[in-house]
Amino acid sequence: MQVLQSWGGELPVQYSSDLAVVFIVGFSLLMVGIGLVASRYQHDQEDYFVAGRSAGIFVIALSIFASIQSGWGIVGFPGSAFEVGFDFIIVAMTAVILGFVIAYWLLGRKMRLLGDVRNAITVPDAMYYRYEDDRVRLLGATTVFLGSMGYLASQYAALGIIGALVLPVGFFEALILGLVVLGFYTVIGGILAAIWSDAIQGAMMIVGALLTTYYVFTNFPGGFDGMVGTLQTSDPGFLNLTLLGGEGLATIGFLVSMAIIGLTVAGQPHAITKFYMTKRVSVLKWGALISGTGYLLTSLYWWVGPVMRAAVARGQFGGSLPTPDTALPLALIEYAPAAVTAFVLTSIIAAIMSTSNAFLNVGASAIVHDYLMEYRGTELSDRKQVLWGRGATAALLVGAGLIAATFPGLIFVLGAAGWAIFASVVFPCVAIGYNWKGATAEGALWGGTAGLVFTLVFAYAPQYTPLTIPWGLLGGQLATVIAVTVFVAVSLVTNTSEYGDLDDSVQAVLDIGRLQGRSGDSVGIAADGGRSSESDD
Repeated sequence: MQVLQSWGGELPVQYSSDLAVVFIVGFSLLMVGIGLVASRYQHDQEDYFVAGRSAGIFVIALSIFASIQSGWGIVGFPGSAFEVGFDFIIVAMTAVILGFVIAYWLLGRKMRLLGDVRNAITVPDAMYYRYEDDRVRLLGATTVFLGSMGYLASQYAALGIIGALVLPVGFFEALILGLVVLGFYTVIGGILAAIWSDAIQGAMMIVGALLTTYYVFTNFPGGFDGMVGTLQTSDPGFLNLTLLGGEGLATIGFLVSMAIIGLTVAGQPHAITKFYMTKRVSVLKWGALISGTGYLLTSLYWWVGPVMRAAVARGQFGGSLPTPDTALPLALIEYAPAAVTAFVLTSIIAAIMSTSNAFLNVGASAIVHDYLMEYRGTELSDRKQVLWGRGATAALLVGAGLIAATFPGLIFVLGAAGWAIFASVVFPCVAIGYNWKGATAEGALWGGTAGLVFTLVFAYAPQYTPLTIPWGLLGGQLATVIAVTVFVAVSLVTNTSEYGDLDDSVQAVLDIGRLQGRSGDSVGIAADGGRSSESDD
């Protein structure tokens, strides 16, 4: 019998399954095999970081959804739903799906075409070409590095918790074993291994969500109606759909923060850099539908939160949960058949790995491509580009693993902070900047720096100091609002890097229609991707 552990402390959750171990081992071998095959196609940084710009929309859209719906979402969100109520599920689900639509609409075509005309492969590339300022590139590289570390730490914390539940080892041992498997196929296979594995992992998450919902509601006494009836009697505030919940303004602040998280998908580099990789521009119009549908189906995991709230109200689990992050695994153990529990726990690990390999890739590209090669001017051969990329990936893996092993915070808190680091810089500088001709380098520098500083203070200081944020707002999301405000305000009173100052090819990218149409013929951008001479087939 294994004892679930979190950050080295034992939690009273008992579970043992040889079948789960078999599933985990089989999944790990599959991921290693994908890494080995993908490694044969790694010849230079374009192959390693953007998969040669040759991926189909189905794979890309599944990869975007899988990297967003992470261990943070699948393990952390049910716990937040357990704490807050139905409002959380409705707001989070609506905001993130709308966020996919906004991301594809604002940046899908523009990022893909920027990759063509300027050979951009990273988010800091997009920031530099828009503002033509090396300081903006450095800000972007720093942001991607720091955000990747924070977000990876949240994934690895979930990896250690679920791994300790399934395998006959503790939290730290499970964390190390998971990192070895993840590190191997990501380091040698680059982004190609990531998007191939994401498609498989995304499908596993969807199947797991459907199975989880069916068995949890089937086996809970009275099903859905029984859950609602229990909560109406014992905890009526939990069912409020007035955006007030049971805690008044505190819950409103939290839900507003969730809305900001969802609406800033276009500020997440692990999602938007995949636009560089698509083979054709026109197929991006289907991307939001595919990504949004996948996310909608996997949001079914979150309904475990209300079920577990009702179960606790009935006196199950000793009348309380050890920690909100245990809501999903406890529900599976209690209500689902052994085979389903084993498969879903494996799917959770798949979710963790799908996001982790994306962040490892964007973090490594920030170090090698943006800092070393572009900012410092270091010349690297094609072979060394791949070699340095693999080394940077391994270093990020180890660093984030150390944070996950020592940071005593909830998975949701870690993930929200990592998300905010990206959103506070990338969303204004790229998502707004490529759709607003008046954005300036000063706006990017002041807004991005303010966002980065306030995110680090507001998101992490409350873990170590008496600092509190009013009304239940999440510190990182408050910093995002500040960053966007400063970005717009400073851009309005400065005038560098405006439309007329930009290279003709970048002006053409700003002019390209978000859904259809042709940009300037002077740079030869076709409406359906690549150069105008390329075939649409």
